[in-house]
Amino acid sequence: MTASVLRSVSAIAIAVGLSTTISTPTFSATPDVGGNNSISAYVGTGGLLLPESFSGSKATKSAVADCLGCTWRYTIYCMQGSNAPCKHAVTSCPRGSLLYRVWFGRTPSTVAVVGSVCWGSSEPVTRRQVESRVDDFVIRYIPVLRPGFDPPGGSLTSVPVIFWTGQPTSFKPPSFSLSGHSVAITATPTWRWTWGDGTSTWKSVAGAQYPSRQITYQFRSPGSYDVGVTTVWQASYTVSGVGTFDASGEVLRQSGNLKVPIKSAKTVLVWH
Repeated sequence: MTASVLRSVSAIAIAVGLSTTISTPTFSATPDVGGNNSISAYVGTGGLLLPESFSGSKATKSAVADCLGCTWRYTIYCMQGSNAPCKHAVTSCPRGSLLYRVWFGRTPSTVAVVGSVCWGSSEPVTRRQVESRVDDFVIRYIPVLRPGFDPPGGSLTSVPVIFWTGQPTSFKPPSFSLSGHSVAITATPTWRWTWGDGTSTWKSVAGAQYPSRQITYQFRSPGSYDVGVTTVWQASYTVSGVGTFDASGEVLRQSGNLKVPIKSAKTVLVWH
């Protein structure tokens, strides 16, 4: 997120708000008061996550969050030409917060008012900020990769070997809260197996010990094979009251190796 803050405007407004009787009206999605739009308290990009106090529709809230490259800004909700916080912006919200217009557009030149919010002194939250926390939580709680194979002593060229990763097909690290937004994460893996003979396979199943046959591989020649497995984790996250989003790119990779001995399966003729 790229954000700029007019600290003097916010500081004066909050100070006024702390000594003012509070009333909380119902706001319309299209503000009916003009304002001095050059006074931008917050400006940024990165998929703005609007709070519960947003006056617009749920569809608008989702559209604003969906667009990571779009421009948004908050401006003090005051009369046209006002260069300082006004009574309307202070008395329309709970103590310690101000009423802001919310502007949104694909480019800075196409922004338009989409609603209003009551907001305090912290900077608005974007999906970019949330995703950095999502990555941290996945890395902190990610299940360990513990690959294995059956039979444990190796196999024959005529018998498929059973493999597993020792990981789940999904996991949910603890949820967290960021500036009033509750965030729940679901991480899902895919696995790339390299068999040591020049071939490889992608799997969406974790595999398991015998008698499972989710992941098997038959080696055609005797030898000692260096089998590798790489877990590629991706994540989605749900922001309460806003929606569910895919985290950008892969979150983390893990790698493990196994040495699998394979013996030749000889045919023996038995005379009766």
